[in-house]
Amino acid sequence: MIDWGIGEYEHTAAELAPVAEHVVSLAAPRAGERVVDIACGTGNAALCAARAGAVVVGVDTAARLIEVARERAAREGLEATFTVGDAQQLPFGDGEFDVAVSVFGLIFAGDAGRAFGELVRVLRPGGRAFVSAWVPAGPIDAMVGVFARAIAAATGRTQPRFAWHDREAVGGLAAAHHAEVRFHDGLLSIAGASPESYLAANEERHPMSLAGRPLLEQAGTYAAARSQALAILREGNEDPDRFRVTSPYRVIEVRRPG
Repeated sequence: MIDWGIGEYEHTAAELAPVAEHVVSLAAPRAGERVVDIACGTGNAALCAARAGAVVVGVDTAARLIEVARERAAREGLEATFTVGDAQQLPFGDGEFDVAVSVFGLIFAGDAGRAFGELVRVLRPGGRAFVSAWVPAGPIDAMVGVFARAIAAATGRTQPRFAWHDREAVGGLAAAHHAEVRFHDGLLSIAGASPESYLAANEERHPMSLAGRPLLEQAGTYAAARSQALAILREGNEDPDRFRVTSPYRVIEVRRPG
């Protein structure tokens, strides 16, 4: 399991802010509604909801990121509570929230069924949830795939993940909890000074890179994987003067039965 508190996930969180805004705009929290941001990271979605006047709680396993979220809320003078907790065992009562959101957080839960069940459990009857998931396409997904395959080869272990982007797979989870589900597609533009600088920054800062790189270096395969990843970023670059790529994502809308 990755420790998302290592490195400087703040930089990645800043890249993902437009998705948080999209997710919260779909959720459309009203003043006074109770909102939980699951696997909140640095609090992007939670703070968006707080700005709308919602009563917000953010929860994440990474204690350092929870502190970052608290500091951000304090700087903006926003009323939001942040606590350490696991998406697979949320520290809240049944039906405690009107709205739940999760921006590329819930999708990393080890047990998708359990995490989905917790998502539904903490919603009041008739409550709504919005969860963003990556669609496996585009240069960033291809780059991540290079490193994931290299780590699997180095360790002899694969970590199959639930296909959160798949409408039928998610529909099966929803049916098990008698919930209704809809989907909303989006595109995220990711930019930088160059493909080289983007990759280097992620090597230094991103928790997934910091966790995986030592394994590949020990196996002697890091340089080859890095070269392949950089070639993918160069080929997929949409800006000849700098660096820009587009990553598709999907927002899963869940409605708990009333």
